[in-house]
Amino acid sequence: MWRLNEFNLSEKSHTVVRLAVHLPDQQDIVYQDGQEKEAVARAATRQTTLTAWFELNKNDQNYHNYLYTDIPDYYTFNKSVMKWQKRQRGGEQVIGRMPVVNIQDSERYYLRLLLLRKLGAVSFEDLKTVDGIVCNTFQHACKMQGLLERDQHWYDTLNEAIQTRAPFQLRLLFAMICGFGEDNDIPELWFQYKDILSEDFVRQYSEDSGPQYALAEIEEFLKHYNLNLKILKLPTVHLPDALSNLPSFDILVEQQKGQINAKKLNEEQKLVFDIILKAIYYNKEDTSRLFFLDGPAGTGKTFLYNTLLHTIRGKGHHVTPVASTGIAATLVNGGRTAHSVFKIPIVLNTTSTCNKKPNTQEAKIICDTKLIIWDEAPMTHVRAFIAVDRLLQDLANCSLPFGGKVSLLGVDIRQVLPVVLKGSRSLTVASCLKKRNLWSKFIKLNLIKNMRALETERKFSNWLLEIGEGKSGDNVMLPDICYLSEQNPVKQLYGDLNLSTIMPEELEGRAILAVTNDASIDLNNQIDDPKDRLTFPVEFLNSLTPTGMPPSKLNLNPGCIIMLLRNLAPTKGLFNGTRLIVTKLQRNIIEAKRIGSANGETYFIPRIPLIPSDSNMPFIFKRKQFPVRLAYSMTINKAQGQTFEKICLMLNNPVPTSHMWASHVLNLLTR
Repeated sequence: MWRLNEFNLSEKSHTVVRLAVHLPDQQDIVYQDGQEKEAVARAATRQTTLTAWFELNKNDQNYHNYLYTDIPDYYTFNKSVMKWQKRQRGGEQVIGRMPVVNIQDSERYYLRLLLLRKLGAVSFEDLKTVDGIVCNTFQHACKMQGLLERDQHWYDTLNEAIQTRAPFQLRLLFAMICGFGEDNDIPELWFQYKDILSEDFVRQYSEDSGPQYALAEIEEFLKHYNLNLKILKLPTVHLPDALSNLPSFDILVEQQKGQINAKKLNEEQKLVFDIILKAIYYNKEDTSRLFFLDGPAGTGKTFLYNTLLHTIRGKGHHVTPVASTGIAATLVNGGRTAHSVFKIPIVLNTTSTCNKKPNTQEAKIICDTKLIIWDEAPMTHVRAFIAVDRLLQDLANCSLPFGGKVSLLGVDIRQVLPVVLKGSRSLTVASCLKKRNLWSKFIKLNLIKNMRALETERKFSNWLLEIGEGKSGDNVMLPDICYLSEQNPVKQLYGDLNLSTIMPEELEGRAILAVTNDASIDLNNQIDDPKDRLTFPVEFLNSLTPTGMPPSKLNLNPGCIIMLLRNLAPTKGLFNGTRLIVTKLQRNIIEAKRIGSANGETYFIPRIPLIPSDSNMPFIFKRKQFPVRLAYSMTINKAQGQTFEKICLMLNNPVPTSHMWASHVLNLLTR
């Protein structure tokens, strides 16, 4: 019937402009037998789309900021005169496409790679020029630009970082290179930069012991990556035990903070505080030692956690504060992510176990800990709790749940559930701790009184609780304090600001919250940007942004807000989800400081190899990029536990309809 009605069997939505990719004097020639010389002479005077692009850039300075593949959007190629001519109408329906080049055709392959990166090139020589140096080959130019894997990248990274002359940051950066580098000659790297890495310790101690102290500190950082000096074939450390076992916290200071905070607790918080301390110091080991603290936003859960931490540390005992997200971990004094502390596998199944070795210093600390605090616990898959339960029972040699350790799990139970990739509602609900037998072992505690909401916001706070508990029914009417708008969310939230002149601190309290990562990335690009290798073209691979991966192209400026996508240094507060302000940009490192950091300490973020944990791709996908993303917009899940002065919720995509999710989304309005 389609044919009988003469409907089109295919349609052409875009005009595809084929762009030539050839080496100097190696363009394709069409000829007839016996006319080879004439064809060669004719081709020598005729331009291809590539050579005509070089001429265009020489004559038109306005288009030096565009790539070869962008030119068809603004110009048409006139084949009669073999020149690019200005397009009279917009090129919205035009695609510039270069042919796929096999890696075995090496120089042409690397030429194509440079054409995807070089703006406004005026010649083949210009394409091979990097930092004013003309390379011999296109492959060498790619190496110089960091487009190919090479050890030199890490030397360049450290060379850029040493300009700051900050040994502590350099040692942390060196540990990151050890943790994320692949097949690097780490001993040679240490030997070359040893003096710079240990400069402050040499001044403080001596030339002999200074490098020893530097290596000792590096080894502490390496523990996060399950590495040590011996594995990396670095020199071993010979320091007195007293120097390597200094306490992490000042007991007298912790006592003082604990006493001050304890006086500020309200009746509900004081009740929970006393119950937990009693379970730690007075209860018998055969009684339940697992607690779950349920409290809506603003009821003072974080303040209660910190009061417990100060009090127990003030007695000289260990406490293990963890959180399900990086940003939540930064809110708790000395907090880290649960995955980094317990070494929980990224991909979980019913038999998963934690990768924590029993005869290590970290395992000993867990065995000695008096209390485990786990914030934002319901966001974590129940299989993670089961894996941690197995670990703690093994370490403590105790069959009680969580190895008999007093454990306090907490969050607003009405908020975000664990994320199950492509999971149905029933699978998502089944992934919750509340739906497993382990849940029955917990004693439920509650905080109800809102300590943050003003008197004028009490009604709104109660309205949120009704939604979270399912008392509002299926239809929810937004109060006057909230309003819906069809305005572009970028203009709605940032329209009153001049992003080119505003101080970065003024952006800390604002964020657009989207449902998906794709929507969040698109919004970030709107704000900060005005404008198997044998099988897949590079530009196709660059267009992919799997979950948890940074985009191929990062549009960053000093002063912009970024978010980490990897746990770089949990002991220093650099978690997956930590928000930072960029202070300086270089080719191989980003200098940034944490938002809300009291000391304003600057950290170095290197470009590292990244592989998505679950990309559902038919090939191994690896990208060397800075593990960051712009954070003007983020997903609703990433916002869990954060406080903003002003937010815009972008809900034009389908969202989960559970009361828990709705409560979490609306709870953000009280923060």
